[in-house]
Amino acid sequence: MSAHVFLINFRNHRDMYPPFGIMYVADALMQQGHRVRIFHETGDKWRDVVRLVRDERPDWVGFSTITGPQLRPTIEATRAVKALGAPTVWGGVHATIMPEEALKEESVDFVIVNEGEITAQEFTAALLEGRGFENVLGLAWRDQDGQPHINPPRPFITNLDDFRPRWELLPDIPAYFLQSGPYQRAIPVYISRGCPFRCGFCYNEVVMKRTWRPHSQAFVLEQVRWLQDHYGIDAVDYADDYLFGRIKAMQRMVEAVALPWSGQVRVQLLKPEFVQWMSDTGCQWVNIGAESGSQAVLDSIAKDQKAWMIEWGVRNLAEYAPHIEANLSFIIGLPAETPAERRDTLDLIERLCEIHPNARCSISIYMPYPGTPLWPDALARGYQPPQSQMGWSEFDIHKGNTPWVDETEGRIMSEICDILFVGRSQGHWLLKPYYGLLRWRWRKGFFKWYVEGALKTKGGQLVERIGFLRALRDKLAPRLVRYNANTHRGPAAEAI
Repeated sequence: MSAHVFLINFRNHRDMYPPFGIMYVADALMQQGHRVRIFHETGDKWRDVVRLVRDERPDWVGFSTITGPQLRPTIEATRAVKALGAPTVWGGVHATIMPEEALKEESVDFVIVNEGEITAQEFTAALLEGRGFENVLGLAWRDQDGQPHINPPRPFITNLDDFRPRWELLPDIPAYFLQSGPYQRAIPVYISRGCPFRCGFCYNEVVMKRTWRPHSQAFVLEQVRWLQDHYGIDAVDYADDYLFGRIKAMQRMVEAVALPWSGQVRVQLLKPEFVQWMSDTGCQWVNIGAESGSQAVLDSIAKDQKAWMIEWGVRNLAEYAPHIEANLSFIIGLPAETPAERRDTLDLIERLCEIHPNARCSISIYMPYPGTPLWPDALARGYQPPQSQMGWSEFDIHKGNTPWVDETEGRIMSEICDILFVGRSQGHWLLKPYYGLLRWRWRKGFFKWYVEGALKTKGGQLVERIGFLRALRDKLAPRLVRYNANTHRGPAAEAI
């Protein structure tokens, strides 16, 4: 007996990484002879997906969930699918962190907690055979009386090579190509799971329990060669939470793949000899979770790194491999952060971008996650979690999410950071007062009364409505503003 299954991941407009979670679950189901369709759409397309559910009547519909704005179309679509009579299943990081809370959303029938491959197989068998669900490890469900049940967790998959991402189910693989240095056809690949570190804000503490497991070298080479043969990729972006879980083994993996690459590193690795190895093996850019310029804040989140290492690592990149782009991410509003420590972070971001012309520094505003080590501290400081799943959709890394970070100021800070330190925007001398005001705000930490931002938004809307102004903008904009649009956050990053 085979099932027909829809697996859905709603992405935001900036995110063009493949939906690896549902690609792997699709393979697990297809190994058992089930038919699977994958949908990876922006949230505004949720009604189109629901229409296909109505037309094709799948046996169950699965949704990959992530905390934040992408949760809203997921909830809307889940409610519509439930109204059509199809069983609804949530999975992904958000649902894994709070399965009982997810089941309070009446349209959610089941939650697959953590790795979904084997749980999806066993759940589907139980559903088709009309059996109970109490023996399906890693499944949360409601009984006929509406009472939630959280089954015991499923052990992690021992051999990741047992399952593979089903690239062939994606309708447009070239849509995921990234620019990587001079290479135009780089594509994200996923070669490991988890992270061995203990950062107190991170979902990995809850979901992956500080484990790290790689695919075999043979598996990775087969996947990459298939992408080369079928789509002509010319570089890879290792999209893992952390690439170098075993340093020497993963260096050998990168060398064996023998393509220009990018991936996640920690600043401790950026010794001159490691940076030279990165350059020799074709590294084009790296992501670095720097988090804070304050040692006290880093210690409070168990980052296990020294604040001075951030600047040291970026200096080594600038000296030994200046072509390698360093994308550093910081978090504002961590529970232990004082105004002075926030100032340390803002100052460090500006220094890093002065040290290295290819450094880009982004900020996120802290979002508390249930079950993480920082969760009790956030509650003790007055944080009130949302009372509904739709409430969790209001979270946004670009605004204040806690009582100690003003929502509007968080948005302004994020926008200015994107302009100055992500897009590295520079303007014609006519725009010097505008850029000067932005830098003044950054240096003073003054993110109120953002008049210039409002004027820019209103002016942009006016220009968009009037044809000759649009044409004038398109002609003059490249002369007035220079910025790096390739932020690895998607083609629509707001850099000016």
